[in-house]
Amino acid sequence: MFDIAWSEMLLIGAVAIVVIGPKDLPRALYAAGKFTRKVKILTRDIQKSIDAIMHEAELDEITREANKIGGANLQWEIEKQLAEEEKKKAAQGPPQAPSKDGGGAA
Repeated sequence: MFDIAWSEMLLIGAVAIVVIGPKDLPRALYAAGKFTRKVKILTRDIQKSIDAIMHEAELDEITREANKIGGANLQWEIEKQLAEEEKKKAAQGPPQAPSKDGGGAA
């Protein structure tokens, strides 16, 4: 990600020990870890928001293309078919549980 070599990490560690001091270095590293975690969470949330926006934009574009191809009645046709399916399901009634005898011949 940042492409830091081991020699550069060693130099950063030596400077940190001199500047921060060996006594406060664990607390500083802990604070840096917490900060990094918060940044990762923030970037993940931003990425999810961007993905959701892109998904909505793609759906809008697909809907526009479908309406262009199918004409103005496309949405009405879809709703009509869904209503017919709901009527069929309601007419069938609730699903029946299988019989307890196993249905085998004796």
